[in-house]
This record gives sequence, C-alpha cells and structure tokens, in this order.
Amino acid sequence: MCSARAGGSYLSDALFPGCNRLFRCYNFWAHLSYLGATNRLKTHSLDAGHLHIRDYSSKVVLEPTAGRLHRKEQVLDLPSRRDLSNLGHSLKFVSGECDSILRRDCFKHPFKNWQDKRRHKLTASTFAGAIGFWHGRRVQLWLEKIGAREPFSGNLATCWNNMKEEEAVEWYKEITGNSVLFPKFQVYGEICPQDDWLAASPDGVIDSLIYGLPSRGVLEIKCPFFGGDMRQATPWKRIPLYCIPQAQGLMEILDRDWMDFYAWMPRGSSLFRIHRDKEYWGAMRVALSDFWFKHVEPARDICSKHAFIDPLNELKFLRPDPKHELCSYIVWESKRIVDSSQLLVREIGGKLQI
Repeated sequence: MCSARAGGSYLSDALFPGCNRLFRCYNFWAHLSYLGATNRLKTHSLDAGHLHIRDYSSKVVLEPTAGRLHRKEQVLDLPSRRDLSNLGHSLKFVSGECDSILRRDCFKHPFKNWQDKRRHKLTASTFAGAIGFWHGRRVQLWLEKIGAREPFSGNLATCWNNMKEEEAVEWYKEITGNSVLFPKFQVYGEICPQDDWLAASPDGVIDSLIYGLPSRGVLEIKCPFFGGDMRQATPWKRIPLYCIPQAQGLMEILDRDWMDFYAWMPRGSSLFRIHRDKEYWGAMRVALSDFWFKHVEPARDICSKHAFIDPLNELKFLRPDPKHELCSYIVWESKRIVDSSQLLVREIGGKLQI
C-alpha cells in the first residue's frame, strides 16, 4: 500500500486558477475524463434495482443487478500519484464556460447523484451554512430552498473531491482493514417522521464487532483542493470547525455512534475519530428548525402562490439573519468536539504516523 504513493506529488501552480475558466489542453481533459470513467467502472449506482454484495479481503463491492461489469473492467487502476503532478503544466484558458464544463459526467460523483432529492431537504452538508458559519451563505441557502436561486451544483473543489473520493475510500480500507458499505440517500424522517425535512448523503457506513458487540460508524471523506496547488496539501492535524455540524448531523440521521473522518490528499492523509454528541445535536436542531420553519417554509409557500421579481427584498420580512442566535455557541461547541476528537492515523508519503 505504502509503495503506491509518490512522495512530493503536487499539481502545478497553473492548475484550476479560477472557476470562470475553460480548459483547452486536450491531454488534460483526456486525463480527467479517464479519471472520471475509471471511477465509474469501480463504483456503481445503488438506486437501480436490488444490490449484490461481494467481499474481497475486506473490500465490499455493491453492484446493481443490471449492467454488471466484467471482471477485467473492474480491475482498472487509477493513474499513479506521480501522474497527478504532471497535470496542468501547459494549460491554456479562456473565460466564460466553466459551468458547462463542470456539468460533464466525468466530474460527477460515481453514484451520489441525488440533486433532485436534495432540493427540498436540508442536508447535512448544508447544516453549517444554515446556522451561519459563513458570511452570506445562510441567505444564499434560503434563496435556494425557496426556489429563487438555483442550488449549488459544484465547483472545481467539489469536482476534485468527486473524482478522488473512491481512491480515498480504497486508502481508508487499506489503512483500517474496515469494509465499507455505500447506503442510499438517507431521510431523517425514516427515524423521526416529523423531521423528514432533514436528510444526508453519507460517503459510507461501517458495521463491525468489538469484543462481540456491534459497533456502528459512518465514514466521511474529504479531498481538499487547496486551490489546485497540492504543494500546500499537508495532511490535516485537526478537523476544521465547519465540518462538525455535518459530522454530527450524519451520525444523528443515520443513527450511528461514531464517525471516521478521513482527509485524503496526494501527499498523505489523516484519519480522525469523532463520537456522537446528543447535546450538540440538540442545540443544532433548534437552529436548523428555526431556519426551516421560520424562514424557508413560509417563504416557499408564498412563492408557490405569487411571482416575485426580487424575492431577496420583496420577502425580506422572512429573510434570515446572517447568523442564527445560537451560532456562536455552536461554533464554540464545535471547537470542543474537535479538541476531543482522536487523530488515529496521519500518513505522509505512505509512511504511517500513528
């Protein structure tokens, strides 16, 4: 496993300098298309039909009953880490068409294409924004949920994460020996019917036995983009505060006791263990409920009956404040959870630092 990582790999300074640029370099597009296609061959949709589960030395592969691939097609490897350092050296750019490029199939997630299901739910990845962790994001999210603005569909950072997530999962399985299952889109209402407006799209779940007792965890994968400059991609020593609302939301919605939070990058990776915190969820749920029932639902109801040219101002009486009143408290509690999380593994260049 360790020999597969090329130490010191990085993307050039020219790689992905801005979202409003169009890649011209044929070799670059061919390489990225190959990455996307390879990811597709190795991960299949979980929503089509019944699933078969096969276990290969702790690697669990879930396949749809239709469109199953032949064995030769399933063993294609991703390009080496060293190959990644060659991307972007001679890129030429023109402006204006980045959005259409980012919608190409090779940049989408191999199976988590659940945009329609996410549209009318508040999902775990948006919890920090709904609370007010980022300036302007709370109002932007409100406009998206009432249908006045197109939902966020991705950028260069999310495309990078989509392409590299499966490789990161393989590294996680090599490091831990855990089998990973890939569940469908999860709605909280399956546990709490009155909360069916909350949902999550987990990267994976882990079911294991410890001393004969069941241990149920959820896996969250992060592949940081670093603005395309992978020379800055040093494995994390701490979990970013803004990741905690998503982490606790995933554990609550999936009813899991712990999370393995795995941050992968070409130079190395970090694995953290986070435990479920009911008190944190209680405070966060108040903030999320206020956002949804005091701002989203009433504004959505009005928008369904009347047309608005400028909903940001015409519906300003329902527009949320930039931060919820509990935001500072939740940020502080997020720091507490980060401080109490465990850094299980940090590896650089394939050398484990436990």
